[in-house]
Amino acid sequence: MSEAFYKLSLEKQNMILNEAYKEFTENGYEKASTNIIAKNSEIGKGTLFYYFGNKRKLFDFLVDTAFQLTYEVYFNNIDFEQTDFFKRLIEVSQLKQNVYKNYQYPMGFISKILMASGEFDLSEEHMKKRAIVEETWSQVLKKNIDFSKFREDLPQEVTFNFIRWTLEGYRQELEMRVKQTDGFLMNEENIKTYYDEYFSYINTLKKIYYKENLD
Repeated sequence: MSEAFYKLSLEKQNMILNEAYKEFTENGYEKASTNIIAKNSEIGKGTLFYYFGNKRKLFDFLVDTAFQLTYEVYFNNIDFEQTDFFKRLIEVSQLKQNVYKNYQYPMGFISKILMASGEFDLSEEHMKKRAIVEETWSQVLKKNIDFSKFREDLPQEVTFNFIRWTLEGYRQELEMRVKQTDGFLMNEENIKTYYDEYFSYINTLKKIYYKENLD
C-alpha cells in the first residue's frame, strides 16, 4: 500500500475502495476487472496499481480491511447484557442491518466471502480469519444467554441444535439464491427483504421453543 493513497481525501479513498469492493463482490476474484475499478474510480489503472501494487494486493487489502471493520462496527457493539436468546438474535440482526446501511460495499463483500468463499481464492491466513469470524458469531448466540426460558420438555442441547440447523439451513438457502441470481448485490433493498423474512422465522422459532406466556 502506497502512502500516496492515504494522502487522498477521505472521500476519494472511499470512492476507490467502494468501487473495488463492488467489483470483487459482483464478479469474484478471477473475473473482477481492475480496469473497471479504475474507470469507475475516475483514476488510471497505473495509478490504481501505484496505490496498491497489483490486483492480488488490492484484494488482500480489501479482505483485511473488511474483516477489521466487521469487528469494529459490528461484533464490538453487540449488547451481551441482553440475555433473551431470540431478542439477542433480533438485536444483532438489526445492528447488522444498520451497519450495512453505513458500510454497504465492504459489508456486502465480507458477506459474499462468508457465503461463497470458493469464488475468491482466499489465502490460508484469510481462511483462518473467516473461521474466527464464524466462531465469534457462534458465541454471539451462546454468551450470557438465559436458557431457562426454553421449554423444559426438550433437551437444551437438542433445542439449540435445531435452532442452529434451521438458521444454517436458511443461510444456505440464501447462499443458493445469491449464486442463482446474476449480478446479485447485498445492497440496502436486498438486505431489508432478507431481514424481514429472517425476523419472521425468528418469531416462529420463539413460539416453538420457548415456554408459553413468555415475551
